Amino acid sequence: MKTRDLGLAIAVAALWGLNFSFIKLGVARVDPLVLAGLRFALTALPLVLFLPRPQIAWRWLVLYGLTFGVGTWGLVSLSLHAGLAPGLAAWLLQSSAFITPLLGVLWLSEVWLRAQKIGACVALLGFLQVIFASSGASSTVGVVLILGAAGSLSVANLIVKRAAVKPAEVLGFLSWSCLFAPLPLFALAFATAGSGAFTALPEQLGDRLAWASLAFQVYPTTLFGYWVWNSLMARYSAAEVAPVALLVPLFALLFAWLIFGVGISVAQAAGMGLILAGLLINTFLARLQVWLPRLGWRIR
Repeated sequence: MKTRDLGLAIAVAALWGLNFSFIKLGVARVDPLVLAGLRFALTALPLVLFLPRPQIAWRWLVLYGLTFGVGTWGLVSLSLHAGLAPGLAAWLLQSSAFITPLLGVLWLSEVWLRAQKIGACVALLGFLQVIFASSGASSTVGVVLILGAAGSLSVANLIVKRAAVKPAEVLGFLSWSCLFAPLPLFALAFATAGSGAFTALPEQLGDRLAWASLAFQVYPTTLFGYWVWNSLMARYSAAEVAPVALLVPLFALLFAWLIFGVGISVAQAAGMGLILAGLLINTFLARLQVWLPRLGWRIR
């Protein structure tokens, strides 16, 4: 990636890390699935009234809306409802950083560079270290659901590439596809919590923190964050972009520490160091062949 684009990807990872703290504020006041449904309803409306529908087959819009809105964030909400700790949920969701490049090889015939393979292995060690050092994995069902969400997010990432979304169409693609997420999410909310999830909503939305949570999830996180992210996915290979998502839980822990006072253990910090090392290898090792040709490295 170009340096500017890498900087944008890191900025988006920071936004997404902060988003977990805003989600925590929101789900303490509003049913998680209802909150997710409102998030995608406001992502689609009113933008679809002003943005033309991208020249992409309807099936890709529907599939992205379902895999991203329902399959990812619906399952995230259900995993938290099943008792999975939010911090561990943030980490397990980012296993998509490994699943996405693998699916890119299988589905789109993309090729990994040697530096990307080495970086992925180092980052995976750090990723597993942090998971084992984290407490709160009390729900097997929650773990299964969050891994399903990670797989769904990986598929959503590759739909952007498979549908050949042009960078100029990314915002329109995001808004139009999100039309297909709210109704299934509201249906899941009714199935799991009954009508009470909706009758209590007017009172719940009277809380300023509920609105702050919703607004942050819609505008900086989804509209800006996924506009930038999907533009990068359309421009670069999955193996170049997806690993940057491993910074999301690092930022999530940082903001949780700043906002909620949640501490970070030495073992978690060691795992984070390995993840950062893996990302640096993934991003910069191949460039050393240009910067330091005397080393004689041949990276393919």
